[in-house]
Amino acid sequence: MKRCPFPVLLMLLLVMTSVSCHKEKDRFVLNGIYTPAGREATDSMILVTGIDSRFDRTDTIFPAEGSFRWSFTPDTITPLLLVFPDGTWQALFAEKGLTARITIPDSGNIVISGGYCNDSYQSFKDGVYDGMSRSRMTERIDSFIKADPFSEVTPMLIYEYMVQKYHSDRKEIEPLIRKMSGNMQDSPFIVNLKSGFGSETTGNNYISAFNLIDTSMVRKPFTEIGENQHLLVCIWASWDEKSNEARKEMARFKDFYSDRVFNIADISVDVNPRRWKEAVAKDTLEWESYCDTEGWNSRIMREGQVRELPVYILFSGIKRIILKTGSLTEMDVRLDEELPKIKKKSVEITPRKFRITGM
Repeated sequence: MKRCPFPVLLMLLLVMTSVSCHKEKDRFVLNGIYTPAGREATDSMILVTGIDSRFDRTDTIFPAEGSFRWSFTPDTITPLLLVFPDGTWQALFAEKGLTARITIPDSGNIVISGGYCNDSYQSFKDGVYDGMSRSRMTERIDSFIKADPFSEVTPMLIYEYMVQKYHSDRKEIEPLIRKMSGNMQDSPFIVNLKSGFGSETTGNNYISAFNLIDTSMVRKPFTEIGENQHLLVCIWASWDEKSNEARKEMARFKDFYSDRVFNIADISVDVNPRRWKEAVAKDTLEWESYCDTEGWNSRIMREGQVRELPVYILFSGIKRIILKTGSLTEMDVRLDEELPKIKKKSVEITPRKFRITGM
């Protein structure tokens, strides 16, 4: 066997070292301080998700003794969400070769720094105060866009404040989008946001294919849940007491509409499957429960434009959204209109209307 000449071997080693160093140089690094008082280690984990297709997975950070270090190699500036055990989240911008730092106190404001995007995002958040009006927020975002129409931060500001906080409609959001650069208007998140405009009036909104996990931790396509029949879904989370109770209130529909054909399910947006399973195990509801661990970044939240919990969604047999509402009374009226009756049982059913108390 011929031996590889030493100069050739040395050259190969140098090339390999160079490639390795280049990859390391391109990594985004996040250093963090996290001090959740009174939490066990398993309850202190932080999930990292993307707001769009540029980061299409979920990573887990386990802080050790109050600090952590996490890294990956982004292709471009990548907007991320850090999701904490209580369901709250914080935006973060990853960039090649950048090191960022975040401080997450048990109480008080989260502070993030490192790079132009993170610094400008933090500066904007520092200027937000409790009770700020919707019009004032719109003016601030408008000024932010005028100052830098190319900023990757703008879609996050629209998502966090206009969509999540103020529940703005297309009339308020579209003028802001039009002031952004062409590239930013074509960013994956803005494209997803614009695709949902008008769904409330046309009734033609569909949710793209995605998978959920059931209580056996088996993945199941959303399209196979309640296949070919109307499907009533409650979107909730175990950490949200209001939505947890609303989910149980939905049980009244099952009894009241016993003369109709439809399916009921609930979908949790818990990012911690263990906590979700523990919550489901405590109740006796007679339908299937599912979880989407993508949390607020899940398809049903983004494409269904779900902006708060709880929410009820009525789907047709082909998974078209018929109604999305936070009101059981409104859902009751629509169910009565949409669901065909079958032969009634001999048991007399209480005359209309279905009443919800304490909501």
